[in-house]
Amino acid sequence: MTSSPISRQLADYQGALLSAVAEVAENSLFAFADASDEAAFDAASTASDAAGDWLHACVLFTGPIGGQFAVTVPAALARRLCAAFAGADSADDIGDADLIDFTGEFANMVCGTWLTRACQHEAFNLTPPCVQRGGPDRGTGGVTGDGDSANFYLAIDDTPIRLEIDWGTAAPAAPRSAPERADAR
Repeated sequence: MTSSPISRQLADYQGALLSAVAEVAENSLFAFADASDEAAFDAASTASDAAGDWLHACVLFTGPIGGQFAVTVPAALARRLCAAFAGADSADDIGDADLIDFTGEFANMVCGTWLTRACQHEAFNLTPPCVQRGGPDRGTGGVTGDGDSANFYLAIDDTPIRLEIDWGTAAPAAPRSAPERADAR
């Protein structure tokens, strides 16, 4: 596995990733983000009974390096964050389509903020997010070629989430022609 200077720079900016999540959570979602760990995430995923209780959003990015950024979040947390983002009276006011759209937008906002913090003088393009329901064991997949990957575990309002980043010198998988949505059923 060969690492480019940009991929090493991205890997060295774990703090920028936490800062990006904290900025998005605090400024847009009225929530608090903090570091967490894999054990807390695994405990939360074990406590969940159904795969539909989780959402997985993925954004591909291209620029001096290509890759993908993904977030795996419990649907209940995403629904609460969506309500705060939309100014809804309660999480019960959020429909499934809005929940899917918000989860993709959340991934997009965090990825964009992270790349801006990590590579201040570089330009990146982001594809529309792809959001799917599924268990927390879902992986990013889709990036081919020589690259690096990392998982990061954070908590928003004390609820663990996982961020996955795959990047490399090879271009990511071809972007989808239109955003994908998972139908909430």
